Amino acid sequence: MSTRCTINFCDNKKVNAKIYRHSDGNPDSVLPDLKEFFETVEKETKDHRFNDTDYLAAKFVVWQARQFSRPAGSLDFIGVGVCMKDPGDIQYTYFVNCDKFTDEGYPQVDHKKV
Repeated sequence: MSTRCTINFCDNKKVNAKIYRHSDGNPDSVLPDLKEFFETVEKETKDHRFNDTDYLAAKFVVWQARQFSRPAGSLDFIGVGVCMKDPGDIQYTYFVNCDKFTDEGYPQVDHKKV
């Protein structure tokens, strides 16, 4: 069975956008993926807006869709989606804190096992 998770984009301890990830939700997969996502945003955009929860969450869905789509770049993906609340089957939840930053300038990410 896949390890499901949600990735919450937050500021001021308030969740503004919640993304569902259907598989590879373990910290050893999600944390490196988020770092790669931040690096990709920094490389591919002039205005990365790491402090804008909604904008960054939208970019994350597009980035994940690139990873999960078959053929690559198509709309044929089901591994990621937007949700209003945590589904009952998630095992981890992540918090991308868009008002707290690492030394690299990326949002701080916290997580917990559900």
